[in-house]
Amino acid sequence: MAKRTPKEGRVLVTDQKYQGKYVAFNPSEGKRIIASGRDPGAVIQNAREKGVAVPAIVFVPKQGVAYIY
Repeated sequence: MAKRTPKEGRVLVTDQKYQGKYVAFNPSEGKRIIASGRDPGAVIQNAREKGVAVPAIVFVPKQGVAYIY
């Protein structure tokens, strides 16, 4: 079976330095990351300090590791 790779338009975060971390975006400005870290509360607070009242936050899983929510 051929290895499937995600299409560029479907991947939100591709940079390996964010693997295993939460990242925050300003949803009205696109995909530019404004804050990141391992503690989601701190990431939200950091984004709010940068002027984003309601940031969008996502978890970036480590490659090859299964996460069950």
